[in-house]
Amino acid sequence: MKEPIFARILTYALYVAFVIGLVFVATVSFMLEHYLHLIHGSPAMSDAYRLFIIPFLKIVGVLCLWAVVEMILMLRSIPRDPFVMRNVQALYRIGIIALVLAAAFLVKCFVFLTLLTMVCVLLFLAAGLFAFTLAALIRQSIVFREENALTI
Repeated sequence: MKEPIFARILTYALYVAFVIGLVFVATVSFMLEHYLHLIHGSPAMSDAYRLFIIPFLKIVGVLCLWAVVEMILMLRSIPRDPFVMRNVQALYRIGIIALVLAAAFLVKCFVFLTLLTMVCVLLFLAAGLFAFTLAALIRQSIVFREENALTI
């Protein structure tokens, strides 16, 4: 079966997101210093905030990269058979990643509260629940397909 054009475009977009994410994770310390210097006019930020935000951003970046890799691997199965247990497991992992990210942003709310941080908590919570729901639906479709194959 030929891969749909939408899946191909989405795969390329995920590859671009992965490369941008790698660059972000590798350069987050420098970019943060540069941003604070440009926006706030101050070359320094508090040491306590720096000790929290740089590892926080690196952890969030790595988790997002992991989720992108899982999505790329899922999209590779579209031309063959997308209803496989590997995709169910990938969706469960993406759901766990999203819930961990929601928890990380919730912790950040106690350190440095912003409206965007609260939105990220809700967004990742919803994404995690959506991934778990989709995984359960795909798992059930696999079960139905296998039962149907056995009855024929």
